[in-house]
Amino acid sequence: MNRRRYLETLAAGLAVGGLAGCLDDLQATSRSDADRTAGNGDGVTDDGDDGTGSTDDSTTDGSAGRDEADREIRLAAGRLNRAGASLRESRDSLEDPESADYDPEEPQAFLDEALESLEAAEDDDPTEAQHADIEELNAYAAVLGPAIEVTAVVTDDGLEEEVDRVNDAIVDEDLLTARSVAESLVDTFAPAQETLEPALEGVESLDADQLADLEITDLEAVEDGVRTLASVVDSLVVLSTSLVSLVDGHEALEEGGNLADEEAFDEACTAFDDAATIYADAAASLEDGHADAPEGLVAYFETALCQVGHLEQAAIAFNEAAKAADDGDRSTAEEREADAEEQLELAEACGT
Repeated sequence: MNRRRYLETLAAGLAVGGLAGCLDDLQATSRSDADRTAGNGDGVTDDGDDGTGSTDDSTTDGSAGRDEADREIRLAAGRLNRAGASLRESRDSLEDPESADYDPEEPQAFLDEALESLEAAEDDDPTEAQHADIEELNAYAAVLGPAIEVTAVVTDDGLEEEVDRVNDAIVDEDLLTARSVAESLVDTFAPAQETLEPALEGVESLDADQLADLEITDLEAVEDGVRTLASVVDSLVVLSTSLVSLVDGHEALEEGGNLADEEAFDEACTAFDDAATIYADAAASLEDGHADAPEGLVAYFETALCQVGHLEQAAIAFNEAAKAADDGDRSTAEEREADAEEQLELAEACGT
């Protein structure tokens, strides 16, 4: 079968273009380069001036927002915006699966600084209103944090190498290695689903008006972005799980073929039937995933569905060939085996 095409489903998925939309939305109100030069995106200038000629540590004019708690709150909001901006700036590389290059270090650093500022603000005896702002910014940080972490997972350069290892192992008929590596991919993507869950839940409860007053990006855009990222991760879980199923099916087909060669036809039929069931279950999972897949992964789901469909038919035909051979009907056995080989060729042609 066309293993390369199937396996590239995962490799291309690591930087699906649909994710770029998520990253765009995370910072829809990022400042221009000039704004950043003036204030570094933090709401204060490098020398502590807020842009009005007054320094942040001045609390003598009686104006709200001049105390240390307010300064830390504004600094935190700016850092959160910078974290979002850093994600957004990775868009161009993420749009090209072959050159995806995402470094979570910078956005994570901004996020950590924001959290430090919020902690400092909490220690500065904030007013009730300031305390509410601190809580809301912490809630927003709890959305950005998982988004940064999960984006790093799905754009990890090492994952493509792991996919190649699975492909090479299948080509070499080393199904033990193929299984081990395929399962490691599932173990990578499945936890990312859990990691992102708090962001999916938290984004629904954020206060759009309050965050807007704090100059944080539009909440509707953030919600759409997090959902897009979740869709990407969910799709990668389905695809990587299907890759494990592909190995399972190969193992069952191999077992059935060996048993048929030994003329243990009853046992061969059982193995071929197991293979057919494995491929049918994989097809059902892929159908569900296809319905919710982001546009950039739809074609890969279609290719995988095409392949497992033909593989299921191949397993069924091999099963019938084994039954005919057991009955001594050599002609029917040869016909059904030829049908099975044809289905394998059709599976190989999927996606081409």
